[in-house]
Amino acid sequence: MRFLNLHNHTVYSDGIGTVKENIEAAISKNMLGIGFSDHSYTPCDTSYCMKKEDYDKYLAEIGELKQVYKEMIPVYAGIEMDYYSEIDKSKFDYVIASVHYIIKDNICYPIDHSAKQQLDCIADAFDGDVYKMAEWYYDLVVDHVKKNKPDVVGHFDVISKFGIMPEDDKYFSIAAKAMAEAAKYCDMFEINTGAIARGYKTLPYPHKRLLEELYSIGGKVCINADSHNPQYLDLFFK
Repeated sequence: MRFLNLHNHTVYSDGIGTVKENIEAAISKNMLGIGFSDHSYTPCDTSYCMKKEDYDKYLAEIGELKQVYKEMIPVYAGIEMDYYSEIDKSKFDYVIASVHYIIKDNICYPIDHSAKQQLDCIADAFDGDVYKMAEWYYDLVVDHVKKNKPDVVGHFDVISKFGIMPEDDKYFSIAAKAMAEAAKYCDMFEINTGAIARGYKTLPYPHKRLLEELYSIGGKVCINADSHNPQYLDLFFK
């Protein structure tokens, strides 16, 4: 079985491989195609994202390598657009919409970088109420998708990656309601294996219950690795 992967990061953001190294790894893995989706510039935290001034360089390099490798593999220039970013969508082949932060009371809380940061967000911004944090996060996802009409909804339930979210009916009701609303504006959600590469999870997200919800409302999926290392381009796909 051959696979396509549209969610990959390079040295332009927080990946460790170049565009060329990722393309050549995809060819070696006999993949159907590869897309790049480095993190869009986020003014609230510049530690992991692309620099604004690098957008054109990023697109130019991918465009050049598209031609170099066109007989071997299709290459696509996408971007992972954060809720707190502004981009010109027309410059990219596709857009993945993701939420990596919550900003509340003028404080920026990363919610998918570490368990400690997510716990700090719950404690400081939501008085320890995990459900309030989940509601806030999923409201951002829905608003992001509604406003920006992406091609793919990225790691929909990424807040589950550290095992902090309770797997109970209340939590899944919050998430499923948001999924149904977001699907009105983009019905393509990714199955994301990225947390497996980092050792946080043993299965991809979205959770099986949310995939069943997506199926019930007629949504679609694409399989992505959220790779930050060329060796993980097809991790867990089979």
